[in-house]
Amino acid sequence: MRGWHRRSLATRCTPLVALVALRHAPISRPRVAELLWPHLEAPVSIASLRSTLSRLRSAQPGLLAPGSGDVAIALDVTVDVWEWEAFATRISGDRGAAIHEAFADQPLVELLPGWHDEWVMFERDRLREITLHAIEAQAIALAELRCFARAITAIYEAIRLDPLRESAVRTLIEIHLAEGNRVQAARCYLHFRERLLAALRIEPSDEMRALIAPVLPPLR
Repeated sequence: MRGWHRRSLATRCTPLVALVALRHAPISRPRVAELLWPHLEAPVSIASLRSTLSRLRSAQPGLLAPGSGDVAIALDVTVDVWEWEAFATRISGDRGAAIHEAFADQPLVELLPGWHDEWVMFERDRLREITLHAIEAQAIALAELRCFARAITAIYEAIRLDPLRESAVRTLIEIHLAEGNRVQAARCYLHFRERLLAALRIEPSDEMRALIAPVLPPLR
């Protein structure tokens, strides 16, 4: 986030800031307390929240929106995760942006590495899914313009983020087929099938098998 100084925050305030910053809407105090202190009884967690809010407002008076009701980030504070989400959404829904903006060249930094709270893992997965959808949309738009090198660069970033993501590998195979690289398409399929069987003991979908069938005989 921009507009606040991390050094001035007590360690116990950091999870509160992170939680509120990741939400686009105000959060009720009971819900904040439940998420941050799930192991405590409600009255104790509410008291912990009250104390933490007091510390935070003292350290950074303009970080949170004023008021004693729901908790929210102040309107003049910019959150980098919100900017990333807006960027990804624009890439996914705007073909022009998908073609001209270098989204896949900006690697996704893991959200709050080392944090294992349930709400953090949820937000981490959500951001990752938004990013993957944007990269796939960009790769497809580039391939339609026959910008195959850029399309392949983009889709490999999605596969790096999730090696078992079938839609990403399917897009890569479609790009190779569009280029006329049948052997490379078959290799991509076989490598993905091997990874999938090793990790989950399942076969690729019928849709993917149908895609590769013209260049690769059915496997036993």
